[in-house]
Amino acid sequence: MHACITFEGEHVDMASPEEIAAGIEAANEVFARHDVDPLACAAAKDKLAKDEPLTREEAMLCVIWETAEDKAFRAVTLNWLVRGETDIWLTANQSAP
Repeated sequence: MHACITFEGEHVDMASPEEIAAGIEAANEVFARHDVDPLACAAAKDKLAKDEPLTREEAMLCVIWETAEDKAFRAVTLNWLVRGETDIWLTANQSAP
């Protein structure tokens, strides 16, 4: 299975297909640089959100996820006049090869 990187949130429909593509590319660059599976990062993030104990590796995966999400958000909203209360976040799901 491969990871399908997408975005969710109240304002995601304001992003153009090109902006979404730029955000996905930015996130994938972070995951590739750290040689991690986005699905593993997403699972660690979900575990943290549930206030479950994390291993050291899972904690690092959470940091990588946050970095990828930040870079993706910045890429999506690069030319937007307002970023402040913008509700867009990164998601990763399994997709068939």
